[in-house]
Amino acid sequence: MLNHHTYLKIIAECNFARPRVSNKQIIAFANVSPATVTEMTRQLQKCGLVNRHRYTGVTLTDQGRELATRLLYKYRLCEVFLAQHLHLPLSQIPEQAWQMADTLEPPTVTALATFLDHPQQSPFGGDMTTDLLNDATVMPLSQLSGTPTKLVSYLETPSLVAYFQHCHLTINQPLWLLRRDEDLNFLYLETTAHEEIIVNLSAADYLYVQKKPTN
Repeated sequence: MLNHHTYLKIIAECNFARPRVSNKQIIAFANVSPATVTEMTRQLQKCGLVNRHRYTGVTLTDQGRELATRLLYKYRLCEVFLAQHLHLPLSQIPEQAWQMADTLEPPTVTALATFLDHPQQSPFGGDMTTDLLNDATVMPLSQLSGTPTKLVSYLETPSLVAYFQHCHLTINQPLWLLRRDEDLNFLYLETTAHEEIIVNLSAADYLYVQKKPTN
């Protein structure tokens, strides 16, 4: 059974670069029933960690955001450790990193951060600096218009990791939008090597690119 911390992590990750999280998203990522999600979000609301918005979803409170930031930092530290020192395949890292992170006490987190020389980024591009949930400079790839951009991170579920690798995408990869096909649900992208990459729009919701700076 998933605990409060796991639900909070799912909500924080799904809330990234979007205004709020729908129950449908939580159901999909937690792989549980609608009734279970409703009950768990009620419990999180009672704890002061989320706000529930009728018909439109869930958002983190300031307290929830603070706790989620600490949880994600531990999680990403473990991702870095498993990638750099145990050399696990990327697809195996997310689940094992979360199990590992759930056992870490604050002194161990501090020691691990020092051992890893205070990494700035997870293997999946996740930020590890001051505000891990700051999404002001990124947007989902699915919202890309004609402006050239750079792929900066992605949500590290096992299926998305596999899809990311299948598409031969890489972190910090420059991309251009060639066209969008809403009927087929695809984005057609081009790399600096003039290679075409086709990405499913549903997956592109959880691949993040740099926003164009505003003047």
